[in-house]
Amino acid sequence: MLSVLIVDDDKPLRDLLAEFLREHGHDAQTAEEGQTALDMMSKAKFDLVLSDIIMPGKEGIETIREIREFHPDVRVIAMSTGGSLGNAQILEYARMIGAHEAIRKPIELPALVEMIAEMFP
Repeated sequence: MLSVLIVDDDKPLRDLLAEFLREHGHDAQTAEEGQTALDMMSKAKFDLVLSDIIMPGKEGIETIREIREFHPDVRVIAMSTGGSLGNAQILEYARMIGAHEAIRKPIELPALVEMIAEMFP
């Protein structure tokens, strides 16, 4: 069982991903933006963070940078619809600054499960 933190400003998506991951045997918690996620990470250990890129407050790129700096053992999957930069560019940038994987929204749940399984064999 992995401890997963889902960071996204879209509450229905956060809740859907958390429930889906729980159904697949993982402990899933949620945060609505990056600073909340980092605060949670200072108090609890997580194996994996799924982070949206574009969100109010502390956005995903900055959040991923801080996770890589302060929690180097935590795996990160960036997720985004892309916004004005376009999906491929922003997800590639997320990889460049430390995300281990990136997934496009809308997320195909079977692909997410497969990605996590490959990250944690």
